[in-house]
Amino acid sequence: MSSDLSKAAGRVERVRAAYTSQTCSCCGTVDRDSRESQAAFRCRSCGYTANADVNAAINIAAGRAVTARGADAVPSAVKREPQLTTSA
Repeated sequence: MSSDLSKAAGRVERVRAAYTSQTCSCCGTVDRDSRESQAAFRCRSCGYTANADVNAAINIAAGRAVTARGADAVPSAVKREPQLTTSA
């Protein structure tokens, strides 16, 4: 896997997946009861509903993995690769 990471240096970020399936991707509330079933997620705070795996994937993609106590989100990198402009 390390060779795969070296191919995408600066573009791949490690994100802890803990609690992403229990975190609302809309409002950020962490509640284990929001995961109604293996497939269903419904936030008891804001009412957002989604497939549980899709909700978790949104949280991971946004870097919203949380600590075990449901505290702050994992900070995401703010640096981006330069985008080359092409002439038309």
